[in-house]
Amino acid sequence: ELRTGKYSENSNGTIEYNSFGVGLFFIPSGIGYFENTSSGSIPEYSPLIFAVKLMTHTDTDHDNDGILSIFEDIDGDNKPFGDDTDGDNLWNMYDVDDDGDGILTVNELDKNNDSIIDDSNNDGRGDINGIIEKLHYLNDGDPNTNSDLGINGIWLMPISPSPSYHGYDIIDYKEINPEYGTLNDFKNLIKECHQRGIKVIIDFVGNHSSDQHPWFKSSVEGSSKRNWYRWSTTKPNYKGPWGQEVWHKKNNAYYYGAFWSGMPDLNYSNIEVTNEIKNLIKYWYQDIKVDGFRVDAVKHWIEEGSNQENTTSTLNWWRNLYAFQKNLDPSIMMVGEVWSSSSEIVKYSDDRLDYCFEFDLSSSIINAVKNNSFGNLKSKISELQGLYPNSQYGSFLTNHDQNRSFEQIGYNLNKSKLAASLLLTLPGIPYVYYGEEIAMLGKKPDEDIRKPMQWSDAIYGGFSNSNPWRNLNNNYLEYNVEKMQKDKNSLWSHYSKFIKLRTKNKVISQGKGKKVHILKFRRRKHSMKQQGHRQLYTEIQIDKIKA
Repeated sequence: ELRTGKYSENSNGTIEYNSFGVGLFFIPSGIGYFENTSSGSIPEYSPLIFAVKLMTHTDTDHDNDGILSIFEDIDGDNKPFGDDTDGDNLWNMYDVDDDGDGILTVNELDKNNDSIIDDSNNDGRGDINGIIEKLHYLNDGDPNTNSDLGINGIWLMPISPSPSYHGYDIIDYKEINPEYGTLNDFKNLIKECHQRGIKVIIDFVGNHSSDQHPWFKSSVEGSSKRNWYRWSTTKPNYKGPWGQEVWHKKNNAYYYGAFWSGMPDLNYSNIEVTNEIKNLIKYWYQDIKVDGFRVDAVKHWIEEGSNQENTTSTLNWWRNLYAFQKNLDPSIMMVGEVWSSSSEIVKYSDDRLDYCFEFDLSSSIINAVKNNSFGNLKSKISELQGLYPNSQYGSFLTNHDQNRSFEQIGYNLNKSKLAASLLLTLPGIPYVYYGEEIAMLGKKPDEDIRKPMQWSDAIYGGFSNSNPWRNLNNNYLEYNVEKMQKDKNSLWSHYSKFIKLRTKNKVISQGKGKKVHILKFRRRKHSMKQQGHRQLYTEIQIDKIKA
């Protein structure tokens, strides 16, 4: 049953249901989970996050390099809880317009995945100016309109020069990939975003560099940067966490690279490397004016022999950086990618990063909706409530490394709406991958998960005026923004309603979760006079019934 409302507990212990009158609020029977409206501690972060790939949105320079992902944050003024400047007792880390809605929206810009957002120069690939052209879709600056998503943050995937399509092997940490534009273009993007109350987050790829980076070339030559990377005169007798080769031969020695030979790992046991990374953070934050960072491959930072994930040295390093980050400016936000179990991820939320993505919750939501079985999801929600501070984790359905949710759920629009309902009403910092709101298709290889955004049924889907870097999905004539925005019952409209519901009601975006037990049933009676059925829905909170 879809409805809009909230449950509140009166002083006498009874439960009331209050209608919001806007949007929809979905409570599937069997989950027994509601937002707790009673007073409680305010979370550090509780953003709503809408993730969109820029590449598939509109490729403005048609270089196919942009990935847009949108994420909304909980209270939205980009100030930490300890610095509550507006006196509303809310964590202000991400409330950029200081309206207390706590929504941070992040967009990914991925390199040769080629802006899913827009192609400004019609070369078939996306670029920074293309993002600017599509900012009105993300946030038009008018809270009373229904044609934008209402986000307030953009996460750009790797934007620095790189020899690879994905951009995760960087050759210059202080520049912009020329396929995307210039540093001045990027500064203009930040200016335009800030004028709309949108924060800009960039991907921080610090675990490794490209083997073409001057640092690594100098290291190979045996100069002063030899110890900026890990070298061994003989090949160590172990492989990587997933059985891969991690020691790669160069000249008469071997260097360590967890992901592949083209991505040598930096040596963070060397204080010079740590200091250089701190300088880069200061550069992007103080000089370029970005608002935060998404940190790639967090758990691989420092190896201890054959132990290559979640080491004590890695955890200690991140605690040190957290102190540096908050001393630089408490409002800097860092979200980490720790692709591990919840019990491992939570370690990084303890004054190491502001929060991390919750991968187990993602798969629990998808599997629950796909199989129409919610027991495991209920258990996962209860587990997370005991693990994390309130809502201090990033929730999502799928990301740019996974088969799209519409594929996994079985091409079912109703189930896609259910998945969206769960994501946008559960605790956490929700991320919606671009195109999920219009049921975009996509499964491995990665390029097909990052196809151009389907804006309209025009040629090339409104993404570009020339042949894009990757062919559009074959469903773009039916599933596109222009068409679905006009249909009040479409998946896009469903996302729009739930985003607004979450942003307008703090009990959803910031409320502390509380498990309750619900007995729910429906009664129907056929009416000849009214030529239809009359229905009554009953919900009783069992744990509030006294003998």
